[in-house]
Amino acid sequence: MQINDLQVSIGNWHTGLTQSNHLRSFFLMEPVLASSVVTRVYNRMTGSKNPLSFLTIGTGRAKELPDIIYRWPLMGDSEKAIPIISNLGDGGSFPGIGNTTFRVVMAEKWFTLGDVIVPDNSDYPCRVQEYPATNGFGDGFIYTLQLVSADPTAYIPTSLLEAGKEFSKDFNSQEHDHSREGGDTHYATPFMMENYMGTFRKKYEVTGAAHEKVLSIKLMDPESGKTTETWVKYVEWEFWCQFQDEIERALWYGKSNIDNTTTIPTMKGLSGNPIYMSAGVEQQLAPANKQYYTRLTESVIRDFLNNLSYGGTEPGPREYVAFCGRGFMDGFDKAMKSSASNFTLVDSKFITGSGQSMELGGQFTSYVGLNGDRITLKELPLYNNPVRNRQIHPETGLPAESYKATFLNFKMNSKGESNITKVYHKGREMVTTYVEGLYGPYGPKQSGTSATAVDGYEFHAMSECGVMVSDPTDSGQLILSVDSL
Repeated sequence: MQINDLQVSIGNWHTGLTQSNHLRSFFLMEPVLASSVVTRVYNRMTGSKNPLSFLTIGTGRAKELPDIIYRWPLMGDSEKAIPIISNLGDGGSFPGIGNTTFRVVMAEKWFTLGDVIVPDNSDYPCRVQEYPATNGFGDGFIYTLQLVSADPTAYIPTSLLEAGKEFSKDFNSQEHDHSREGGDTHYATPFMMENYMGTFRKKYEVTGAAHEKVLSIKLMDPESGKTTETWVKYVEWEFWCQFQDEIERALWYGKSNIDNTTTIPTMKGLSGNPIYMSAGVEQQLAPANKQYYTRLTESVIRDFLNNLSYGGTEPGPREYVAFCGRGFMDGFDKAMKSSASNFTLVDSKFITGSGQSMELGGQFTSYVGLNGDRITLKELPLYNNPVRNRQIHPETGLPAESYKATFLNFKMNSKGESNITKVYHKGREMVTTYVEGLYGPYGPKQSGTSATAVDGYEFHAMSECGVMVSDPTDSGQLILSVDSL
Protein backbone atom coordinates (compact mmCIF):
# COMPACT_ATOMS: atom_id res chain seq x y z
CA MET A 1 0.00 0.00 0.00
CA GLN A 2 1.40 3.40 -0.96
CA ILE A 3 1.03 5.80 1.96
CA ASN A 4 2.08 8.97 0.13
CA ASP A 5 4.70 10.30 -2.33
CA LEU A 6 7.39 10.29 0.35
CA GLN A 7 7.37 6.52 0.57
CA VAL A 8 10.32 5.05 -1.31
CA SER A 9 9.42 1.39 -1.06
CA ILE A 10 6.28 -0.68 -0.69
CA GLY A 11 6.27 -3.35 1.99
CA ASN A 12 5.62 -6.99 1.20
CA TRP A 13 3.17 -8.92 3.38
CA HIS A 14 4.20 -12.23 4.88
CA THR A 15 2.85 -14.45 7.62
CA GLY A 16 4.26 -16.99 10.00
CA LEU A 17 7.95 -17.69 10.19
CA THR A 18 10.29 -14.68 10.23
CA GLN A 19 13.36 -15.73 8.31
CA SER A 20 16.50 -13.94 7.28
CA ASN A 21 15.38 -13.57 3.67
CA HIS A 22 12.30 -11.65 4.82
CA LEU A 23 14.57 -8.92 6.11
CA ARG A 24 16.09 -8.48 2.71
CA SER A 25 12.71 -8.38 1.00
CA PHE A 26 11.62 -5.63 3.39
CA PHE A 27 14.58 -3.42 2.42
CA LEU A 28 15.69 -3.38 6.04
CA MET A 29 19.33 -4.38 5.56
CA GLU A 30 20.76 -1.33 3.75
CA PRO A 31 23.95 -0.31 5.59
CA VAL A 32 23.87 3.44 6.05
CA LEU A 33 20.46 4.71 7.25
CA ALA A 34 21.18 4.12 10.95
CA SER A 35 20.27 7.66 12.01
CA SER A 36 16.79 7.62 10.47
CA VAL A 37 13.78 7.14 12.68
CA VAL A 38 10.58 5.64 11.35
CA THR A 39 7.41 6.58 13.20
CA ARG A 40 4.75 3.98 12.87
CA VAL A 41 2.05 4.90 10.35
CA TYR A 42 -0.68 3.81 12.70
CA ASN A 43 -0.79 4.84 16.31
CA ARG A 44 -0.80 1.32 17.60
CA MET A 45 -0.81 0.05 21.17
CA THR A 46 -2.62 3.16 22.41
CA GLY A 47 -6.15 3.94 23.43
CA SER A 48 -6.71 5.87 20.24
CA LYS A 49 -6.33 2.73 18.13
CA ASN A 50 -8.42 0.43 20.33
CA PRO A 51 -10.73 2.70 22.34
CA LEU A 52 -13.07 -0.01 23.66
CA SER A 53 -10.18 -1.83 25.32
CA PHE A 54 -8.94 1.45 26.74
CA LEU A 55 -12.32 2.56 28.09
CA THR A 56 -12.89 -0.81 29.80
CA ILE A 57 -9.75 -2.42 31.13
CA GLY A 58 -7.75 0.82 30.81
CA THR A 59 -10.08 2.63 33.23
CA GLY A 60 -10.75 -0.19 35.67
CA ARG A 61 -13.94 -1.40 33.98
CA ALA A 62 -12.80 -5.01 33.95
CA LYS A 63 -13.79 -8.05 35.94
CA GLU A 64 -12.02 -11.35 36.65
CA LEU A 65 -14.34 -14.37 36.53
CA PRO A 66 -13.80 -18.04 37.49
CA ASP A 67 -15.22 -19.49 34.26
CA ILE A 68 -15.53 -18.67 30.57
CA ILE A 69 -19.33 -18.63 30.94
CA TYR A 70 -20.57 -15.38 32.40
CA ARG A 71 -24.13 -14.53 33.34
CA TRP A 72 -25.72 -11.41 34.70
CA PRO A 73 -29.28 -10.50 35.71
CA LEU A 74 -31.25 -7.83 33.90
CA MET A 75 -34.34 -6.54 35.63
CA GLY A 76 -37.52 -6.36 33.59
CA ASP A 77 -39.99 -3.51 33.80
CA SER A 78 -42.70 -3.55 36.49
CA GLU A 79 -45.25 -2.21 34.01
CA LYS A 80 -46.03 -3.51 30.57
CA ALA A 81 -48.68 -3.72 27.88
CA ILE A 82 -50.59 -7.01 27.50
CA PRO A 83 -51.57 -8.23 24.02
CA ILE A 84 -55.09 -9.19 23.04
CA ILE A 85 -55.60 -12.76 21.85
CA SER A 86 -59.18 -12.35 20.63
CA ASN A 87 -62.35 -10.26 20.82
CA LEU A 88 -65.39 -12.27 21.95
CA GLY A 89 -67.67 -10.05 19.89
CA ASP A 90 -69.89 -8.55 22.59
CA GLY A 91 -71.73 -5.51 21.20
CA GLY A 92 -71.00 -6.45 17.61
CA SER A 93 -69.57 -3.43 15.76
CA PHE A 94 -70.21 -1.14 18.74
CA PRO A 95 -68.63 -2.75 21.82
CA GLY A 96 -69.35 -0.81 25.00
CA ILE A 97 -72.17 1.32 23.61
CA GLY A 98 -74.84 2.30 26.13
CA ASN A 99 -72.47 1.67 29.06
CA THR A 100 -72.58 -2.07 28.38
CA THR A 101 -69.75 -4.45 29.12
CA PHE A 102 -67.76 -6.39 26.54
CA ARG A 103 -65.21 -9.16 26.80
CA VAL A 104 -61.76 -9.70 25.32
CA VAL A 105 -59.18 -12.45 25.83
CA MET A 106 -55.71 -11.26 26.82
CA ALA A 107 -52.47 -13.19 27.07
CA GLU A 108 -51.77 -12.70 30.80
CA LYS A 109 -53.57 -12.37 34.10
CA TRP A 110 -51.95 -8.98 34.67
CA PHE A 111 -54.94 -6.70 35.41
CA THR A 112 -57.48 -7.07 38.20
CA LEU A 113 -60.90 -5.79 39.25
CA GLY A 114 -61.01 -1.99 39.18
CA ASP A 115 -57.98 -1.44 36.97
CA VAL A 116 -58.46 1.33 34.43
CA ILE A 117 -56.67 0.19 31.32
CA VAL A 118 -56.08 1.88 27.97
CA PRO A 119 -55.84 0.38 24.48
CA ASP A 120 -53.43 1.53 21.76
CA ASN A 121 -55.53 4.69 21.46
CA SER A 122 -55.65 6.12 24.97
CA ASP A 123 -58.85 8.09 24.21
CA TYR A 124 -60.78 4.92 25.08
CA PRO A 125 -60.01 4.02 28.72
CA CYS A 126 -61.83 0.98 30.08
CA ARG A 127 -62.38 -0.37 33.59
CA VAL A 128 -62.04 -4.06 34.44
CA GLN A 129 -65.46 -4.93 35.85
CA GLU A 130 -64.86 -8.52 36.93
CA TYR A 131 -61.93 -10.63 38.04
CA PRO A 132 -60.19 -12.11 34.98
CA ALA A 133 -61.44 -15.62 34.23
CA THR A 134 -59.62 -18.60 32.77
CA ASN A 135 -60.45 -19.08 29.11
CA GLY A 136 -62.10 -22.48 28.86
CA PHE A 137 -61.69 -22.62 25.09
CA GLY A 138 -57.97 -21.85 24.78
CA ASP A 139 -55.07 -19.80 26.05
CA GLY A 140 -55.28 -16.50 27.88
CA PHE A 141 -57.71 -14.90 30.30
CA ILE A 142 -61.13 -13.38 29.74
CA TYR A 143 -61.53 -9.74 30.81
CA THR A 144 -64.89 -8.06 31.19
CA LEU A 145 -64.51 -4.36 30.42
CA GLN A 146 -66.64 -1.21 30.44
CA LEU A 147 -65.78 1.96 28.55
CA VAL A 148 -65.12 4.93 30.86
CA SER A 149 -67.41 7.58 29.39
CA ALA A 150 -70.38 9.77 30.34
CA ASP A 151 -71.68 9.52 26.77
CA PRO A 152 -74.13 6.59 26.34
CA THR A 153 -73.54 6.62 22.59
CA ALA A 154 -69.79 6.13 22.93
CA TYR A 155 -68.19 2.82 22.03
CA ILE A 156 -64.69 1.49 21.45
CA PRO A 157 -63.67 0.85 17.82
CA THR A 158 -63.33 -2.87 17.09
CA SER A 159 -59.99 -2.14 15.42
CA LEU A 160 -58.58 -1.57 18.91
CA LEU A 161 -59.73 -5.03 20.03
CA GLU A 162 -58.08 -7.06 17.28
CA ALA A 163 -55.56 -9.79 18.07
CA GLY A 164 -52.12 -8.30 18.68
CA LYS A 165 -53.42 -4.95 19.95
CA GLU A 166 -52.56 -4.17 23.57
CA PHE A 167 -53.86 -2.77 26.86
CA SER A 168 -51.82 -1.17 29.65
CA LYS A 169 -52.79 -0.05 33.15
CA ASP A 170 -53.22 3.57 34.17
CA PHE A 171 -54.54 3.17 37.74
CA ASN A 172 -57.08 1.32 39.90
CA SER A 173 -60.41 2.98 40.72
CA GLN A 174 -62.94 1.72 43.30
CA GLU A 175 -66.29 2.81 44.69
CA HIS A 176 -66.48 5.76 47.07
CA ASP A 177 -68.23 3.95 49.90
CA HIS A 178 -67.46 0.55 51.41
CA SER A 179 -64.89 -0.50 48.81
CA ARG A 180 -62.96 -3.70 49.55
CA GLU A 181 -60.50 -4.17 46.69
CA GLY A 182 -57.38 -2.47 45.38
CA GLY A 183 -55.02 -2.76 42.46
CA ASP A 184 -52.32 -5.41 42.46
CA THR A 185 -48.65 -4.58 42.93
CA HIS A 186 -46.51 -5.86 40.10
CA TYR A 187 -42.92 -6.86 40.56
CA ALA A 188 -40.25 -6.86 37.93
CA THR A 189 -38.72 -10.27 37.43
CA PRO A 190 -35.00 -10.43 36.71
CA PHE A 191 -33.91 -12.61 33.84
CA MET A 192 -30.47 -13.92 33.07
CA MET A 193 -28.20 -12.88 30.25
CA GLU A 194 -25.40 -15.22 29.22
CA ASN A 195 -22.24 -15.03 27.13
CA TYR A 196 -19.03 -16.98 26.70
CA MET A 197 -15.46 -15.77 26.59
CA GLY A 198 -13.44 -16.44 23.48
CA THR A 199 -10.00 -18.02 23.56
CA PHE A 200 -7.69 -15.92 21.41
CA ARG A 201 -4.19 -17.01 20.47
CA LYS A 202 -1.30 -15.74 18.40
CA LYS A 203 2.36 -16.64 17.88
CA TYR A 204 5.50 -15.56 16.11
CA GLU A 205 8.61 -17.47 15.15
CA VAL A 206 12.16 -16.19 14.78
CA THR A 207 15.08 -18.11 13.31
CA GLY A 208 18.56 -17.89 14.72
CA ALA A 209 19.81 -16.01 11.64
CA ALA A 210 17.02 -13.43 11.84
CA HIS A 211 17.67 -12.87 15.55
CA GLU A 212 21.15 -11.53 14.82
CA LYS A 213 20.16 -9.12 12.09
CA VAL A 214 20.29 -5.37 12.63
CA LEU A 215 17.80 -3.02 11.02
CA SER A 216 19.15 -0.27 8.82
CA ILE A 217 16.29 1.99 9.92
CA LYS A 218 15.55 2.63 13.56
CA LEU A 219 11.99 2.00 14.67
CA MET A 220 10.25 4.00 17.37
CA ASP A 221 7.80 2.63 19.88
CA PRO A 222 5.05 5.31 19.64
CA GLU A 223 4.13 4.83 23.30
CA SER A 224 7.52 4.89 25.00
CA GLY A 225 9.43 6.89 22.41
CA LYS A 226 12.29 4.38 22.57
CA THR A 227 13.99 3.25 19.38
CA THR A 228 15.53 -0.03 18.37
CA GLU A 229 17.68 -1.35 15.55
CA THR A 230 17.06 -5.07 16.10
CA TRP A 231 14.67 -7.12 14.01
CA VAL A 232 13.44 -9.02 17.05
CA LYS A 233 12.10 -5.86 18.70
CA TYR A 234 10.25 -5.00 15.51
CA VAL A 235 8.73 -8.49 15.47
CA GLU A 236 7.59 -8.09 19.07
CA TRP A 237 6.01 -4.70 18.41
CA GLU A 238 4.23 -5.96 15.34
CA PHE A 239 3.02 -9.04 17.20
CA TRP A 240 1.48 -7.12 20.10
CA CYS A 241 -0.04 -4.49 17.83
CA GLN A 242 -1.74 -7.12 15.71
CA PHE A 243 -2.87 -9.19 18.70
CA GLN A 244 -4.46 -6.18 20.39
CA ASP A 245 -6.16 -5.26 17.12
CA GLU A 246 -7.54 -8.79 16.76
CA ILE A 247 -8.93 -8.83 20.30
CA GLU A 248 -10.52 -5.42 19.75
CA ARG A 249 -12.22 -6.71 16.60
CA ALA A 250 -13.52 -9.72 18.55
CA LEU A 251 -14.92 -7.46 21.28
CA TRP A 252 -16.88 -5.50 18.66
CA TYR A 253 -17.76 -7.99 15.94
CA GLY A 254 -17.67 -11.41 17.65
CA LYS A 255 -20.74 -13.61 17.09
CA SER A 256 -21.78 -16.36 19.47
CA ASN A 257 -22.08 -19.93 18.18
CA ILE A 258 -24.24 -21.01 21.15
CA ASP A 259 -28.02 -21.12 20.78
CA ASN A 260 -30.59 -21.37 23.55
CA THR A 261 -30.97 -25.13 23.15
CA THR A 262 -27.45 -26.17 24.09
CA THR A 263 -24.37 -25.05 25.98
CA ILE A 264 -21.84 -26.88 23.81
CA PRO A 265 -21.06 -25.56 20.31
CA THR A 266 -20.82 -27.94 17.37
CA MET A 267 -17.63 -26.26 16.11
CA LYS A 268 -14.54 -28.23 17.15
CA GLY A 269 -10.83 -27.45 17.12
CA LEU A 270 -7.80 -29.55 16.22
CA SER A 271 -7.91 -31.23 19.63
CA GLY A 272 -11.54 -32.24 19.13
CA ASN A 273 -12.71 -29.93 21.90
CA PRO A 274 -15.44 -27.30 21.33
CA ILE A 275 -14.64 -23.75 20.24
CA TYR A 276 -16.65 -21.09 22.08
CA MET A 277 -17.28 -17.89 20.15
CA SER A 278 -17.98 -14.83 22.26
CA ALA A 279 -20.75 -12.39 21.34
CA GLY A 280 -19.26 -8.93 20.86
CA VAL A 281 -20.82 -5.55 21.54
CA GLU A 282 -22.75 -5.39 18.29
CA GLN A 283 -24.49 -8.73 18.80
CA GLN A 284 -25.36 -7.88 22.40
CA LEU A 285 -27.23 -4.69 21.51
CA ALA A 286 -31.00 -4.95 21.49
CA PRO A 287 -32.16 -5.37 17.85
CA ALA A 288 -34.87 -2.76 18.41
CA ASN A 289 -32.16 -0.19 19.15
CA LYS A 290 -30.49 -0.57 15.76
CA GLN A 291 -31.83 2.16 13.50
CA TYR A 292 -31.04 2.70 9.81
CA TYR A 293 -30.80 6.08 8.12
CA THR A 294 -30.16 7.42 4.62
CA ARG A 295 -29.37 11.03 5.52
CA LEU A 296 -28.09 12.04 8.92
CA THR A 297 -30.02 14.99 10.31
CA GLU A 298 -30.44 16.53 13.72
CA SER A 299 -33.99 15.15 13.76
CA VAL A 300 -32.76 11.60 13.08
CA ILE A 301 -30.25 11.88 15.91
CA ARG A 302 -32.77 13.38 18.34
CA ASP A 303 -35.45 10.78 17.58
CA PHE A 304 -32.90 7.98 17.94
CA LEU A 305 -31.84 9.21 21.39
CA ASN A 306 -35.46 9.60 22.44
CA ASN A 307 -36.13 6.00 21.43
CA LEU A 308 -33.15 4.87 23.50
CA SER A 309 -34.48 6.83 26.46
CA TYR A 310 -37.92 5.25 26.13
CA GLY A 311 -36.47 1.76 25.85
CA GLY A 312 -33.93 2.00 28.67
CA THR A 313 -34.61 0.46 32.06
CA GLU A 314 -33.21 3.39 34.07
CA PRO A 315 -34.13 7.08 34.14
CA GLY A 316 -31.93 9.70 32.45
CA PRO A 317 -30.18 11.88 31.72
CA ARG A 318 -27.78 9.55 29.96
CA GLU A 319 -24.18 9.89 28.87
CA TYR A 320 -23.32 8.07 25.67
CA VAL A 321 -19.99 7.52 24.01
CA ALA A 322 -20.73 7.24 20.28
CA PHE A 323 -17.99 5.12 18.70
CA CYS A 324 -18.12 6.01 15.03
CA GLY A 325 -16.25 6.28 11.77
CA ARG A 326 -15.09 9.47 10.12
CA GLY A 327 -18.04 9.43 7.76
CA PHE A 328 -20.47 9.59 10.68
CA MET A 329 -18.45 12.29 12.46
CA ASP A 330 -18.56 14.44 9.34
CA GLY A 331 -22.30 13.83 8.88
CA PHE A 332 -22.97 14.58 12.53
CA ASP A 333 -21.08 17.88 12.30
CA LYS A 334 -22.99 18.93 9.18
CA ALA A 335 -26.32 17.94 10.74
CA MET A 336 -25.68 20.09 13.79
CA LYS A 337 -24.54 23.09 11.75
CA SER A 338 -27.46 22.95 9.31
CA SER A 339 -30.11 22.80 12.02
CA ALA A 340 -31.44 25.16 14.63
CA SER A 341 -29.90 22.57 16.86
CA ASN A 342 -31.32 21.25 20.08
CA PHE A 343 -27.79 20.11 20.88
CA THR A 344 -25.08 22.29 22.37
CA LEU A 345 -21.34 21.72 21.95
CA VAL A 346 -19.95 21.63 25.47
CA ASP A 347 -16.29 20.67 25.07
CA SER A 348 -13.81 18.88 22.86
CA LYS A 349 -11.86 17.04 25.53
CA PHE A 350 -12.75 13.74 27.13
CA ILE A 351 -11.25 12.73 30.47
CA THR A 352 -12.07 9.56 32.31
CA GLY A 353 -10.76 7.37 35.08
CA SER A 354 -10.04 7.70 38.77
CA GLY A 355 -9.71 11.29 39.85
CA GLN A 356 -9.98 12.40 36.23
CA SER A 357 -6.36 11.37 35.87
CA MET A 358 -6.73 9.15 32.83
CA GLU A 359 -7.13 10.91 29.51
CA LEU A 360 -7.86 9.16 26.25
CA GLY A 361 -6.23 10.93 23.34
CA GLY A 362 -7.87 11.52 20.00
CA GLN A 363 -10.68 13.65 18.72
CA PHE A 364 -13.69 13.94 20.98
CA THR A 365 -16.70 16.12 20.44
CA SER A 366 -19.37 16.29 23.14
CA TYR A 367 -22.95 17.52 22.79
CA VAL A 368 -25.75 17.93 25.32
CA GLY A 369 -29.27 17.61 23.94
CA LEU A 370 -32.86 17.19 25.04
CA ASN A 371 -33.47 15.94 28.58
CA GLY A 372 -29.78 16.46 29.34
CA ASP A 373 -28.63 13.46 27.30
CA ARG A 374 -24.98 13.87 26.42
CA ILE A 375 -23.20 12.42 23.40
CA THR A 376 -19.43 12.17 23.20
CA LEU A 377 -18.23 11.25 19.73
CA LYS A 378 -15.13 9.06 19.56
CA GLU A 379 -13.61 7.95 16.30
CA LEU A 380 -13.32 4.17 16.07
CA PRO A 381 -10.56 3.37 13.54
CA LEU A 382 -11.97 -0.11 13.12
CA TYR A 383 -15.03 1.32 11.34
CA ASN A 384 -12.76 3.14 8.87
CA ASN A 385 -10.74 0.05 7.99
CA PRO A 386 -11.12 -0.58 4.23
CA VAL A 387 -9.50 -4.02 4.46
CA ARG A 388 -12.26 -5.46 6.62
CA ASN A 389 -15.09 -3.16 5.56
CA ARG A 390 -15.23 -3.56 1.81
CA GLN A 391 -18.77 -2.30 1.19
CA ILE A 392 -18.23 1.19 -0.19
CA HIS A 393 -20.34 4.34 0.02
CA PRO A 394 -21.34 4.99 -3.61
CA GLU A 395 -20.72 8.73 -3.41
CA THR A 396 -17.69 9.21 -1.16
CA GLY A 397 -15.78 5.97 -1.74
CA LEU A 398 -15.33 5.52 2.02
CA PRO A 399 -16.29 2.24 3.72
CA ALA A 400 -20.01 2.24 4.45
CA GLU A 401 -19.08 1.12 7.97
CA SER A 402 -17.46 4.52 8.46
CA TYR A 403 -20.96 6.03 8.58
CA LYS A 404 -22.03 3.87 11.53
CA ALA A 405 -22.13 4.93 15.18
CA THR A 406 -22.50 2.69 18.22
CA PHE A 407 -23.89 4.51 21.26
CA LEU A 408 -22.76 2.93 24.54
CA ASN A 409 -23.78 4.10 27.98
CA PHE A 410 -20.83 3.73 30.38
CA LYS A 411 -23.03 4.38 33.43
CA MET A 412 -22.15 2.86 36.80
CA ASN A 413 -24.79 1.04 38.83
CA SER A 414 -25.36 1.30 42.58
CA LYS A 415 -22.70 -1.37 43.19
CA GLY A 416 -20.06 0.61 41.31
CA GLU A 417 -20.14 -1.75 38.31
CA SER A 418 -19.90 -0.38 34.80
CA ASN A 419 -22.59 -1.00 32.20
CA ILE A 420 -19.79 -1.84 29.72
CA THR A 421 -17.23 -4.25 31.17
CA LYS A 422 -14.39 -6.32 29.78
CA VAL A 423 -14.35 -9.73 31.43
CA TYR A 424 -11.53 -12.24 31.50
CA HIS A 425 -10.98 -15.77 32.82
CA LYS A 426 -9.13 -15.86 36.13
CA GLY A 427 -5.44 -16.45 35.54
CA ARG A 428 -5.91 -16.45 31.76
CA GLU A 429 -6.32 -12.77 30.90
CA MET A 430 -2.98 -12.96 29.09
CA VAL A 431 -0.78 -16.07 29.16
CA THR A 432 2.56 -16.03 27.34
CA THR A 433 5.53 -18.32 26.88
CA TYR A 434 8.66 -18.82 24.81
CA VAL A 435 9.30 -22.20 23.21
CA GLU A 436 13.07 -22.18 22.90
CA GLY A 437 15.18 -24.08 20.41
CA LEU A 438 18.85 -23.42 19.74
CA TYR A 439 18.00 -19.77 20.25
CA GLY A 440 15.96 -18.00 22.90
CA PRO A 441 14.72 -14.42 23.13
CA TYR A 442 18.11 -13.30 24.46
CA GLY A 443 20.28 -15.02 21.88
CA PRO A 444 21.91 -18.41 21.20
CA LYS A 445 21.72 -21.10 23.85
CA GLN A 446 25.18 -21.98 25.19
CA SER A 447 24.03 -24.72 27.52
CA GLY A 448 20.99 -26.12 29.23
CA THR A 449 17.90 -27.65 27.65
CA SER A 450 15.48 -26.64 24.94
CA ALA A 451 11.98 -27.68 23.96
CA THR A 452 12.95 -28.17 20.32
CA ALA A 453 16.07 -28.56 18.18
CA VAL A 454 14.94 -25.86 15.74
CA ASP A 455 17.45 -23.11 14.99
CA GLY A 456 15.30 -20.39 16.53
CA TYR A 457 12.39 -20.03 18.95
CA GLU A 458 8.65 -19.34 19.14
CA PHE A 459 6.60 -16.94 21.25
CA HIS A 460 2.96 -17.81 22.08
CA ALA A 461 0.25 -15.69 23.71
CA MET A 462 -3.31 -16.56 24.72
CA SER A 463 -6.12 -14.49 26.16
CA GLU A 464 -9.55 -15.64 27.33
CA CYS A 465 -11.82 -12.64 27.49
CA GLY A 466 -15.05 -11.06 26.35
CA VAL A 467 -17.21 -7.99 26.80
CA MET A 468 -20.40 -7.58 28.82
CA VAL A 469 -23.09 -5.02 27.95
CA SER A 470 -25.05 -5.25 31.19
CA ASP A 471 -28.08 -3.33 29.95
CA PRO A 472 -28.43 -3.80 26.18
CA THR A 473 -31.64 -1.75 26.16
CA ASP A 474 -29.68 1.41 26.94
CA SER A 475 -27.30 1.27 23.98
CA GLY A 476 -27.86 1.28 20.24
CA GLN A 477 -26.61 1.93 16.73
CA LEU A 478 -27.26 4.34 13.89
CA ILE A 479 -26.40 2.52 10.66
CA LEU A 480 -26.25 3.90 7.14
CA SER A 481 -28.67 2.13 4.79
CA VAL A 482 -26.35 1.81 1.80
CA ASP A 483 -28.92 -0.02 -0.34
CA SER A 484 -31.25 2.98 -0.10
CA LEU A 485 -28.74 5.49 -1.44
